[in-house]
Amino acid sequence: MKLKVLPYSMYFLIHFGIASLTAQVVDKEVSSDSIREVLEESSKSFSTQTKEGKEKGIYFLELAEKLIKKVNDPLLEIHINREKMDFFLGTRDTIRVEEYLGKNLKIIKQIDNKRQLGLYYEDLGVHKSMQGKKEEGYQAYLIAEQLLRKYGKTKDVIDINYNLSSRYMKVNRWNEAIEHALKSANAIRKTGVKQDRRKNLNLFLAKSYINLKEFEKAERYFDTIEKEKSTYSGDLYFEGRLYSNKGLYYEKIGDYKNAALFYSQSFNNLLEYHGQRTREVSTTLALSNQLNLKEEENKRIKLENDLKAEQLGNRGYIILLSVIIILGLILMSIIQYRISLYKTKINRLLQKNYEKLVEANQKVDEALEAKSEFLDSVTHELLTPLNTIKGTTFLLQKEELTSHQVNQIKLINLSSDYLLNLIADVIHLNDLEKGKLELKNEKFDLRELLNNLIDSSVLMKDNNNKIHRKIDSDIPGHLKGDVLRVSQIFLNILDNALKFTRNGAIYIEASLVSKIDNKAEIEFSVRDTGIGMSEKQISKAFEAFHQGSVKINRKYGGTGLGLSIVKKILKLQGSDIVLKSKPGKGTLVLFTMKFDIPEQLIEKNTFSGNGYDESLEGINVLLVEDNKVNQLITEKIISNYGFYCDSANDGKEAVDMVKKNKYSMILMDIMMPKMDGFEATKYIKQFDKGIPIVALTAISEKLNREKFNEVGIYTVLNKPVDPELLYETIMVCCDK
Repeated sequence: MKLKVLPYSMYFLIHFGIASLTAQVVDKEVSSDSIREVLEESSKSFSTQTKEGKEKGIYFLELAEKLIKKVNDPLLEIHINREKMDFFLGTRDTIRVEEYLGKNLKIIKQIDNKRQLGLYYEDLGVHKSMQGKKEEGYQAYLIAEQLLRKYGKTKDVIDINYNLSSRYMKVNRWNEAIEHALKSANAIRKTGVKQDRRKNLNLFLAKSYINLKEFEKAERYFDTIEKEKSTYSGDLYFEGRLYSNKGLYYEKIGDYKNAALFYSQSFNNLLEYHGQRTREVSTTLALSNQLNLKEEENKRIKLENDLKAEQLGNRGYIILLSVIIILGLILMSIIQYRISLYKTKINRLLQKNYEKLVEANQKVDEALEAKSEFLDSVTHELLTPLNTIKGTTFLLQKEELTSHQVNQIKLINLSSDYLLNLIADVIHLNDLEKGKLELKNEKFDLRELLNNLIDSSVLMKDNNNKIHRKIDSDIPGHLKGDVLRVSQIFLNILDNALKFTRNGAIYIEASLVSKIDNKAEIEFSVRDTGIGMSEKQISKAFEAFHQGSVKINRKYGGTGLGLSIVKKILKLQGSDIVLKSKPGKGTLVLFTMKFDIPEQLIEKNTFSGNGYDESLEGINVLLVEDNKVNQLITEKIISNYGFYCDSANDGKEAVDMVKKNKYSMILMDIMMPKMDGFEATKYIKQFDKGIPIVALTAISEKLNREKFNEVGIYTVLNKPVDPELLYETIMVCCDK
């Protein structure tokens, strides 16, 4: 309800000092305390029970409602809304009551305050009861009582139990009425507030005990009421109810004489009370009518004077109004023009920024594409000589060497393996960042895989550490997942533990977390007693190329890519990694992975060969390689295994050779002059669809998988090729 304060503002300024209090609130910073002062003034004004006091109370209540918007105090805002509700309950304005109930409920939900929720339901119960919706009000009271009993203050239970007791009295549920009346009375006694409720509560208790025929208890409460007679002396309505209940008491015990006497006194008191109320209303109405007549007379006189003044000044007002309207229209036109210019300027600026953003995005895309192409080119150029080194060392190991030469070969192998791992990490990180890494789902033995990885890692990086391994026996014998990624994750974590721990211990554990249907969840943990990490180092441990400090990098080596790759692969699988560590106390790494449990199937080769029935010595391999050194080394490795091997220097030469000769399979390099491996494979497949073609290349299989599949390449071997893997691939392709 929008309250009209303006007509009374001068009256308040003169008689009640509103201007000074408002100025005080405005002059000093608005706070919760200053708003409470305004609320106190409102309460004092309402308590005067005068028209002026009511107007003043309304003013301060609305002022508090405006000021609370400048302060973040939800509890005080709820209190102000409750004061507004009390005012509108008094005026029977149910629409505004429901409006403020809704505001309070919204705030209470935001702050999740159970006490305030209880007080909300108490207000709702009062509102529904006053609307005549007794059952809805009763249900709200019950919810309020439960919440306030559990979360409220002692004083909060006074009114709710008072209202419930009154409710039960009306429906003759005397025991419940007694229970809640006693709760309300006890709360009053403990807090010392709302003492005016006591007389009515004692009357509730007396009437309830009368109806339960517990007359001694009823007498006791009548005596209590008599002792406190000063609190209700002159209250005709209360005395009328008191005498009525005493009449009921004597009627129940059979003393009809006293019953009649008290009923008569009750009737007289209530009659006098209603007569008094009638006279008050009549007097009020009479005074109101006189005031209304006087106001109407004053309005008539004022209207006559206004009409006369209007007749004299009407022309001037019309001119003045016309000027004001014209000036207003001019001002509005200027404002509209300025707004239009501003919008145009903003739109141009937005368009310009959008074009810059599009251009920047294009540059980023081009940079990412250039980065990818650069990595492909660099890794190809690095892997090609690495293939030569690895192939040469493999062939040298077949020769008779001195012990010194054997050690030199081992050093070459270790160095080339380190460089190969570094290149592989960079490729994997690039694939993960581009989101092009795909996970395979193949059958494997996890227990055997972990044991092999642990044994090989310890052999490479011993550091005189004791290895403790514990692999849960409940883990299924075979699982399905991406073996390469599992190995990559586990090796990166284990290698870190071995690298940063010397003369210590490594504890490795794999435990079955759950096994539901055909799914198994397994937790892996690797704990070491090494140098450990600080909180700052842990926070940056998963950043690419980060190793804690330059000192650590120089002492222990490495690229700082391992944990970054691990975290990205686990995220791709819907998992995460947990890292716990303290300097000098070692490090614990935990992660979980989910696997499929395969059905027991008979495994078959995925390729049945080309149909030739050849002996081992009869296998003829065509090697297509543009690098002469790699060509010679790879040809030598193939020949050492007992296979025939021809070589072609590029794709065009390979096509011509396949047309003239019969080959068991083809090993095809991809990046070659004249005709690359993709184009050569496409031509060969046109006239010999059955021949298996295996890519032997340094380019990324993941980035070019669609091309491999499109032209019909059977599988891919990455340079530098593992001789044993090369042998196994030839045997599978030739169905041996």
